[in-house]
Amino acid sequence: MSTSPDPPLSRSARITGLVALAVTAVVMLTTVLVVAPAGTPLRAEARSVALPYFGQNWRVFAPDILKTDRTLELRAQWSGPDGRPVQSDWVSVTDIEHRSVTGHVVPSRIAKSSWNAAGTYLQRYLALDEAQRDRARDSFVTADGEAVADEQLIRTLGEGDADVIRFLRLDYMLMRYATMYAVAGFGRPIEQVQWRIVRERPNDFQNRFVEERQFATATTTFGWRRSRVTVAPRVVQEYRELIRRHGAGWLFAEAAS
Repeated sequence: MSTSPDPPLSRSARITGLVALAVTAVVMLTTVLVVAPAGTPLRAEARSVALPYFGQNWRVFAPDILKTDRTLELRAQWSGPDGRPVQSDWVSVTDIEHRSVTGHVVPSRIAKSSWNAAGTYLQRYLALDEAQRDRARDSFVTADGEAVADEQLIRTLGEGDADVIRFLRLDYMLMRYATMYAVAGFGRPIEQVQWRIVRERPNDFQNRFVEERQFATATTTFGWRRSRVTVAPRVVQEYRELIRRHGAGWLFAEAAS
């Protein structure tokens, strides 16, 4: 039984094959250069061309992954036995709340309260202009230790500005929140509180195994606020129980020493 020879390839088929072969060779060569050790000739050029389109980043694990983590830290002031003001060291409220996450598959969302509050507060702070931000970071306490009147703060920051009102409302709530933690944690009549928001960004995906930090920690510190809060004993007890349950009492003891 005889077989007829295959018909010759057409000109278009030969061109298509050559183009496919060339593309395959370029892709393979580029792949080798991208994963090649540092210092390899043409490596930098190949990565600059390929990575914007084919490179992976942290979003490969989650579509809306956050690039920056933040923590809310507070410190407090009270009067010592001699009547002089005593200032504590900084305590991270966010770290205390995150202790409840460890070992729980579905932890309570209350563990994100300070994280959420810090994010919203930062958004409202960034909505202010540069001069308003400078004042917002300053103390809201007068020289004799009294709280600056709300009317004066509004006039200073910008009367009639909706962003100012939104910021001051949350600033007041954050003062109450920090005071609750401070009274429960330090066990003293708190006169003033202060907070700061610390933001840390992990290394980019391609630098995930590099021990050296790629991004510096950003800290925004806000001035002292007068604790204008009458804390009910049952509320103090609830906060103390939360601190005890998370094993964070030593943080306040260390910050007070």
